Order: sequence, then structure tokens, then C-alpha cells
Amino acid sequence: MENKLIALKVLLDQLGVPDSIDTIDDRKRVQKAVYLGQLSGVDLGYRFGWYVFGPYSPALTKDYYSLAEAIASGDRSYVGKEFSAGVLRRLQSILPLMMPPESVPLAQEDWLELLSSLHYLRRITRSSREEAFEQLRKSKPHLFPYAQQAEQALTQGGQLSSGQSHECISS
Repeated sequence: MENKLIALKVLLDQLGVPDSIDTIDDRKRVQKAVYLGQLSGVDLGYRFGWYVFGPYSPALTKDYYSLAEAIASGDRSYVGKEFSAGVLRRLQSILPLMMPPESVPLAQEDWLELLSSLHYLRRITRSSREEAFEQLRKSKPHLFPYAQQAEQALTQGGQLSSGQSHECISS
């Protein structure tokens, strides 16, 4: 298994996100978890554009299919691999974002879509708060009622103003 696929598997495991890609919801969960994971400064090299479900990386899609194929064929070369202590600390800062607050009755994949979409609109497209909320209201009316909670979660986690850095995986 290639190192980038091992890093992807380890990232998903550390975030408590299943690597299953059987359904659209599974694939959405993986896409958004990796987007948010990279916000912590753990840059696996995936770049995201805007798509129907928010931030989307075609390269990540290719890699998670390759990962699924490798695991299905019995490849377990990711076992025993882990990130450095610094990377693990960064990922821990993201962990509170991985599940919706009790006051938000959304499935995990929908919550992650809302968080990543709001972040993308605010920081990548540089939309104002009002513009971002209006875009969410129009394009994601089922998620929009929880936009303020998502904004609060991202702000509390420092994700609307965090810096980026890069560290590597180790054995």
C-alpha cells in the first residue's frame, strides 16, 4: 500500500471515521472528515473545490477507492503505523468537530458537510458571514438551520482562524 493511502487510513482512524465508502453518505463523511482534518495542519496534499455537497477533492476520491481495494485484497500494511505526537495533538483539536452537538439533530455526515461548507465559504472563497450564510440557505436548506451552531463550533475550535503546517507520518 502506498504511503499516501496509509496516511489516509491512519487519519480516518485517528478521527474515528470509518473508511467505508459503500454509500454516498459514507463517501461524503470521508471527504468532509479529511477536509476538516487538514485544517488542523495535517496536510495530506488534498485540494478541494466546491461541489454539490460542499468541499470535494477528486484526488481523495481516487485514493479512497484505492484504499478500499487494497484493504479488500487483504493489504494490512497500515497496521502499526501512526502519526507523530505533534500530528496527533493537532488532530485532537479537530475531534470535537467530528460529531454534532447534542442540540443539533443531524447525522455525522451532514454535520461534517455543514462545517466544511461553512469553512470553505468563509476562508477559501472569502465570503462574508452574510454571504456564506445566504449560500448555505440557498444550497443547503436542510442544513442551514444549524449554521450558527456550526460557526460556533468552528470558532471555538479555532478553525475559522487557524494556521496551516505540515508533518509526516512515521512507523
